[in-house]
Amino acid sequence: MMRSLGILVAAGICVASLQIQAHHAISEIYDEERTVVLEGEVTSFLFGNPHSMVHVRVHDSGGGVHTWAVEWHGSRKLKRLGWTAAALSAGDRVKMCGNPGRDPAAFRLYLLNLARISPGAEPETEAHASLCAQTRRDVQGTSPSPSRGDAPDRPR
Repeated sequence: MMRSLGILVAAGICVASLQIQAHHAISEIYDEERTVVLEGEVTSFLFGNPHSMVHVRVHDSGGGVHTWAVEWHGSRKLKRLGWTAAALSAGDRVKMCGNPGRDPAAFRLYLLNLARISPGAEPETEAHASLCAQTRRDVQGTSPSPSRGDAPDRPR
């Protein structure tokens, strides 16, 4: 009985340590001192844990096109904020504010705020400042919220 309990405890410690090692500090990958605003087209939205991912095709000023890997909160936190797996779809146009990756060639972003752009809408230069102003890390619980802009759950 004691031996079985010891094996069970050891297995639990091993599983817990794997989960801790698999998770990373945001500051290891992203530059939390800088924010950038990107605008592009969603190519995929992966709603999961420990982080959700949005892949966005972005045109740069030189005419190139890059697919950015945008890391977001996990699905549990996003659900509490009103987001669902159906919130974003391939083809949606979005504008995002976030912390860029430390390696510029990796095209990574840690998402702080997101706004869906309505079809046919003209770009707004004032929206760049307000998109990032709403996401100060010193504000408890900051996150993109479905109450900003249109609702995340659209009828299909």
